[in-house]
Amino acid sequence: MLRSVVTAGALAAALFAAAPSRADDAARPVPPPLSLEQCVAEALAKNFTVRIQAYPIDAAKAGVVIAQSTYDPVLGVSWEGNATKSPDLAAVSPTTTAYPYVNSQTTSVSATQNIVTGGQLSAGYSVVRGVTFPVTTVFNPAYEGNISLNISQPLLQGAGTDYARAAIQIARYGQRLAELNFKSVVLTLIFNVEASYYNLIFTRQQHEVAKDTLVLAQQLLDENNIKRKTGVLTDLDVVQAEAQVATARSQLIGYRQSMENAEDVLLQAMGEREFRDGVGPVSFPALPDTAGVSFFESYKLARDNGPSLAIVQATIDEYKLDALRARRNNLPQLTLTGGGGYNTLKGTYDNAATNAVNGPGYNWQAGLALTFPWGQRSNKALYRQALDNVEAEQATLDQTDQGLMVQVRAAVRAVEANVEAVAAAGQASVLSQKQYELQKARFDAGLSTSYDVVLAQNQLENTRISELQARVNLRSSIADLRMLEGSSLEEYRVNLK
Repeated sequence: MLRSVVTAGALAAALFAAAPSRADDAARPVPPPLSLEQCVAEALAKNFTVRIQAYPIDAAKAGVVIAQSTYDPVLGVSWEGNATKSPDLAAVSPTTTAYPYVNSQTTSVSATQNIVTGGQLSAGYSVVRGVTFPVTTVFNPAYEGNISLNISQPLLQGAGTDYARAAIQIARYGQRLAELNFKSVVLTLIFNVEASYYNLIFTRQQHEVAKDTLVLAQQLLDENNIKRKTGVLTDLDVVQAEAQVATARSQLIGYRQSMENAEDVLLQAMGEREFRDGVGPVSFPALPDTAGVSFFESYKLARDNGPSLAIVQATIDEYKLDALRARRNNLPQLTLTGGGGYNTLKGTYDNAATNAVNGPGYNWQAGLALTFPWGQRSNKALYRQALDNVEAEQATLDQTDQGLMVQVRAAVRAVEANVEAVAAAGQASVLSQKQYELQKARFDAGLSTSYDVVLAQNQLENTRISELQARVNLRSSIADLRMLEGSSLEEYRVNLK
């Protein structure tokens, strides 16, 4: 490896002398190691996007309850008193006149229930206490007990259990869509955390590579200064080595900035608000078995578990219900009404209340009402709109499925290609290491120039960074494939219920 050409003491001394430093680095404690699983767990617990997206699910659940409450019975209790005195005198007897008056009090209880056939059922019970003068009834005061039952049922427009319960089903689709959108947000968040975590590893290890390059450049400069004094090398060799040190210093500063920015991006994804504590040591998790990557298996998982197709399908089902209701609304309004009741008149409240069903009074009614707009133009246009929405969303489903297939194909190819790229980059890094060591040995023997060593150093740095980038690309492509499959939820044991 690269470190084998530099002694431990020289490496430490060179880093101390050459690397940029911060006054607060020594005082700041090093946080504990941070695994990718911990990052995902903290992000799911604290990330603002996840927290915000959870509220639409609660709202959608409340929407289902609101739609279901349409079939909750509505109870009512009322009391009403009336008193009327006529200004016109009336004969009470052949020789007596008086101002007639009526005093009544009505207490009633009612219940109304919407039924799943689209109709409405209502029942009522009331007791009326009446006092009249002159007396016109057998009882004075008189207690009238009434009990009634009525029904209203549409037979064409608005009829049927599927029509009546469509609003509930649409609300459930709304909840389903909210849950699928939440799943999509969580999958995207996990991918972003993985990408941020891998990028932090990349920037930190890139920073370490730059440190090593700076050490080697400084070592070469020191050797060139010594050899110039002995007349072995020229000023040009020293200037070239000095330029390499300056370039390495500049790169180290930029890499440090990238590393600190990568820390902030990861902390942001994790839901951190204060950014006071840094990120502890991070490391690549173990690679999964990539030998069994299959397009057909991944595509099936993406169709079955991924939220993209399910979101469009739920929207199609919702639009189909809208179309069903629009088609029924094309029919005329034909409503059947019916009802009946019993009433009795007694001299006491108890008798009136307990004998209402026994009569002898009764009433009943039945009727049909037919209404329809001339031409039904509005309802027909609404129905055409609903059908267009269904067909358009069906085309969207096909388009989404096609896009998903292309994405999965590309993701599978990316995993396969990156597996090969990691092997190739690793081999290139080993060869560059050997090439540098041979070039350095030739320089020490006076067979090559300082410029040749600088070129070998640059190539070694580039191949090491390329190898590191290949390792990051492989893990990022695996994360992308898992996001499409929806399998990252299982990977990190995330339960969305």
